[in-house]
Amino acid sequence: MHEDSSASWGEPLGLALEPGTQVAGYTLEAILATGGSGTVYLARRGHQRVALKLVPRDVWGEREVDALRRVRHPQVVSLLGYGLWPEQRPHFLVLILELVEGLALDVWAHEHNPSARQLVRQVLLPLAHALAQVHAVGVVHRDIKESNVVMRAADGLPVLVDFGSARCEGAPRLTERMPPGTREYRSPEMLRFSREWDGGHYPATPSDDLWALGVTLYWLLTRELPFGDRDGPLAQRILEQAPRPVHDVNPRVPRALGDVCLRMLEKEPSARYPTPEALAEALAEALARADDTWDVPLQPAPPRPPMPTPRPPEPPTPVTSVRAPPGREAVARRGQPGAWLVMLLGVLGVLFWSRNSPPTPRVESLAPFPPSQGTQRQELALAPPTGEVGHSARPSRSSAPALVTQATLREDPPMLKSPKSRAPLAATAGLAACVGLGCASAPRPVVDPPPPPIPCPAGAAQTYKAYRTLRSTSVLFEVAADRTVIMHNNAPLRVQLIRKWGDIPEDTPLLGRTWFGKDRVYGRFTEAILPSGERLPICLDLDFNGPGVPMRPGSTRTVARLNTISAGADVAPESMDNQ
Repeated sequence: MHEDSSASWGEPLGLALEPGTQVAGYTLEAILATGGSGTVYLARRGHQRVALKLVPRDVWGEREVDALRRVRHPQVVSLLGYGLWPEQRPHFLVLILELVEGLALDVWAHEHNPSARQLVRQVLLPLAHALAQVHAVGVVHRDIKESNVVMRAADGLPVLVDFGSARCEGAPRLTERMPPGTREYRSPEMLRFSREWDGGHYPATPSDDLWALGVTLYWLLTRELPFGDRDGPLAQRILEQAPRPVHDVNPRVPRALGDVCLRMLEKEPSARYPTPEALAEALAEALARADDTWDVPLQPAPPRPPMPTPRPPEPPTPVTSVRAPPGREAVARRGQPGAWLVMLLGVLGVLFWSRNSPPTPRVESLAPFPPSQGTQRQELALAPPTGEVGHSARPSRSSAPALVTQATLREDPPMLKSPKSRAPLAATAGLAACVGLGCASAPRPVVDPPPPPIPCPAGAAQTYKAYRTLRSTSVLFEVAADRTVIMHNNAPLRVQLIRKWGDIPEDTPLLGRTWFGKDRVYGRFTEAILPSGERLPICLDLDFNGPGVPMRPGSTRTVARLNTISAGADVAPESMDNQ
């Protein structure tokens, strides 16, 4: 591992700077994300809007810089500039990153429900061509997955992000035994190396990326991971079990496309497609023989949500006018960036505009900002196309893993202990409180949520009394393939109790329904299912620093990603009187 691995995974190392702060000549407007290596802000200079990232100075940043300098492709994230901050005794790199409007690939799949033809043309072929260019310049991404692909709204094409785990040909190795990445996407040869480890380094190859792309494709076609999640002997399944045939899991998938996917997941690298170009050729051949079944959406259309029950008008209540504290209204208006905003992260080092220059040697020191002039601000250093990154002085220290897209960790932390009947639930201990935007956000002004689509059921108060429940509890959401939470508007919602709630045992499923506000997801649970099968009436509302749970950037009015895999659930006041 690094020389210094003392920082705990998931511990936010960046700063929570106030909106309006000047950094490198940019004005910070809002926090986009935070995680184990730093904080990312929406920033502006004039009419230019960027993602500005503050990260500890770190050898991994140099690795990512080297990777991105070698690659120039429209489907690969761009870095616009770099610098150090603060000017006196700098501890952070400042990265100015491309800001792209679009959706993460998994959210896009939920939102658009593509057909097989659309998926191949719009997603897989462009990704294969991009990956071919990445590999051609001696780079292995090492963390291909849905959340590291963003579907750009401007042209509908994918953009590959997060090169924080990348391996560059000729670069010194920074890890022992297991390289960074996400466990569910690791190749069999990587796991075999780990089992037989003799102290050497695993030589990551393009085959690892193609395997991970196969796992991603399997999920896109079936909404299941081919070998399950880490809740169980995941490595053994990857090494020994064949995934279920794609067409058996989802009959809507054309068999030819399912066969391509299964070949990508062969245990031996020699049995897979040898290069991204070979994969693209196989996809193109299958597409050329496609029939009408390729135009059927891969998933059934979601059922129409029932119309909300109208609430009877309430008599007006006399109120006393109260003026909000100064600045509160402005903060509420500022809110979060637009729902379509997805910033492309993944750069932890110094980058110049020239991407065709020779491989970058290890960075020893980084170019400082130019002296500030007149006001307390710093100008971003945009380096000339020289092919050199810096001079010579050892970086200050190693640090925690990179934060990308929302808050992707380079090494995945231990999981929460699995409940006895978890089924589709999987959680990460380091993420249990929150990841991404919610971790660094200050408490927000509480906004009254829209009225719930379902009333509290009769008998809820009797349940509270009979089972001696408290006024609040904590719940765990179901998670997607990349361990984030995806929710649909006005849709059924199922969670599990994280711990006992009075005499109702932990792991008890709670059933309810979601509804969306401007930038938060609200939920009401009206039923608890005991281990005996008995169903109890309850009425709990989601709460995360106020009613509801904040959405991540990139959410839409119908599909949202959350910043947390757990939340509070409070007894609805009206249920206390609902006899």
